[in-house]
Amino acid sequence: MAQQDNLAKRTKFTVILDGMPLGFSKVSNLSATMEFEAVSEGGVNDRIHYLPKPRQSLDKLVLEYGIASGELMRTTLTAGYELKKGIVIMVMPESGSIPTATYQADWGIVTKWEIDTLDAVSSGLLIKKVEISHNGLSETINKIGINI
Repeated sequence: MAQQDNLAKRTKFTVILDGMPLGFSKVSNLSATMEFEAVSEGGVNDRIHYLPKPRQSLDKLVLEYGIASGELMRTTLTAGYELKKGIVIMVMPESGSIPTATYQADWGIVTKWEIDTLDAVSSGLLIKKVEISHNGLSETINKIGINI
């Protein structure tokens, strides 16, 4: 089996918000950041130590989906909605039910939502973007079936 066969595809994923699986067309800004402070060692000029700084801001995750009538759960994703049960994003393989990678945050809050431009000339889908601030993502990579 070629090494490329093990690479995760970015087209198949599952999003679980507050314990409820929801469909989204796009997930962006999957990232984690940590700031460090450089501290020089006293009396020694050739060594610098990097110490983690306390978190100054929350990371942001952006979810996009096409608006459809009758979707009760996603209509509650308005600014200020708190995700007390957290966020889980699973990257799924082409076949099988074990995720290739999982990204998880214990808590989140919707800080912004935005609707694409309404255009009477265009016939495209109406897309809603939801921005969720969270306290940091953890990443789990599934090593089952990976040939090294």
